[in-house]
Amino acid sequence: MILALDASTPTIAVGLARTEDRAEDEQRRMLAEVSVSARGASETLLLAVHDVLELAGEELGSVDLILTGTGPGTFTGIRIAAATARALSLGTGAELSANSTLAALAAPALPVAGDVLAVIDARRGQVFAQRFTDAVPTREIVCATPQDLRVDGRPLLVGDGAVRYREVLSRRGNIPPGDSPLHRVSAAGHVLSAALAVSDAEALVPIYVREPDAEVRRDLNPWSRR
Repeated sequence: MILALDASTPTIAVGLARTEDRAEDEQRRMLAEVSVSARGASETLLLAVHDVLELAGEELGSVDLILTGTGPGTFTGIRIAAATARALSLGTGAELSANSTLAALAAPALPVAGDVLAVIDARRGQVFAQRFTDAVPTREIVCATPQDLRVDGRPLLVGDGAVRYREVLSRRGNIPPGDSPLHRVSAAGHVLSAALAVSDAEALVPIYVREPDAEVRRDLNPWSRR
């Protein structure tokens, strides 16, 4: 049983899935999923875990693997998700696994377009972006302003960054309507895209891409250097 969780964006996603081997082909089946739009991941994430287990009629002890989105995205949310995963693993004995939030965002859109640019709002007027074709990333993760984002062709753009900067990014590719579920990071997207490689707790590190906001504020504060 896989418990997938992500708090890298303002929408917290938690889901429970089962893996089944059928004729040498692994099938991953979602049992339940909860998405919550909330600012406080520290208060919301464990409640969402409880809700998804209740929806699926399962106990936390039945979870074999905890799959965690490690960003990029909001730095506090990424750290809270990683800390929650470690704590749950320690308490249950479940193994840990990590997955890119951009890969999870792109996964549900790939059957629709085959060429997807996943775009997450990075704040500070920037976006985190990565392009995927056939579930394989074709570019490194970039952090850039929407104006500076270089895109060849016309991929499908998904994510809250694509929605926020639609006016600029619509010149780079096609963007679904703002209320499309393709713009939300989902636990199902993580289950679809993750390699499910087991990690130890120390290896469960956030994908920051750029310096965390707290470090920037500290550098700008002259009192922090005294």
